[in-house]
Amino acid sequence: MDQGAEDSLSSNQERYADETKNHRAPKKTLAILGSILLIICLFLISQLFLIALLPIPLTFLILRRGKMQWVIGLLLLVGTGVILTRPEVNPLFYALVILGYLSVVLAELFERGWSSERIIFWACAASAILLFFFLGMYCLRVSVDLDAMLHREMEQSMAKVIEFYEQGGVEGEQMELLKKSLSQITENLIKVFPAILIVVLISVVLVNYFLLRRWLQSLEFPVEDRRPFWQLVVPDWLVWLFIVSGTAWYFLKVSLPSRIGLNFLVVVSYVYLIQGVAIISYFFHKGKMPAFFRYLGLAIVFFIPGSYIFLTLGGLFDNWIDFRKLRVKSQQQPSA
Repeated sequence: MDQGAEDSLSSNQERYADETKNHRAPKKTLAILGSILLIICLFLISQLFLIALLPIPLTFLILRRGKMQWVIGLLLLVGTGVILTRPEVNPLFYALVILGYLSVVLAELFERGWSSERIIFWACAASAILLFFFLGMYCLRVSVDLDAMLHREMEQSMAKVIEFYEQGGVEGEQMELLKKSLSQITENLIKVFPAILIVVLISVVLVNYFLLRRWLQSLEFPVEDRRPFWQLVVPDWLVWLFIVSGTAWYFLKVSLPSRIGLNFLVVVSYVYLIQGVAIISYFFHKGKMPAFFRYLGLAIVFFIPGSYIFLTLGGLFDNWIDFRKLRVKSQQQPSA
């Protein structure tokens, strides 16, 4: 890192230090701790979505109290220790550890003043490394074949689906066709299971980042990148990963490289889907639609059959068409 970059990083950290001194009111600390307890309590009720919002108050608390790098080591130590001693623990424990780790990473990246794209990318990368580290340690510790375990769980779920349709009167050729379709779905889901984990992780990071950034802005914290979601731009180099992964999946006949290519293809396609949604949001913004109708319009778009394919293709071809003219504007800006 050159001297200019070090000075910039030091300046950002000093700005956060100055700001946090002005935000250390006991009432706000109690509010943050209360929001954490509220999310945990609501999680005990829902056990689905609200747990993913835990990094928002945690990240804010870390930013207010300064760097807490020791938390990273503590989380890794606790998570690894539990895997080695009690690998049968509830998987939600690992989710809490990963979300806590994500909070520390987000706090560090916000302090560095990076762009939205860089923060989202590195937060996803850091969390994915920890996620697959835990998954690998779990499989080694209990000596389990992950594919076999997933196949067993999926078969049990599909058996319940078949039982439901049998009770509904489905039989004969229709039942055989249903069983064949469910078998294919099971095999495909198992093949792309790593990609599904990454897609969920990207979604969690996105939601936490934009909600947290809005919260920080409302409290007048120094946030370098204030661009709205519709200005989110996928790096140009990602198109090569899309081409290479698609080629490996379609043309390679070897099982492992083809499966790796398929998983990368699913993840990259999801990233371009997000960019496609950003493009639609841009046209809603350009049309000066009220916020309520923007969200309603996005919801309607997702219910249209085949919309996911068109949104993904739109995000992909934005590399060349540049629907929002954002790349043209960035090229016209004078370089420092």
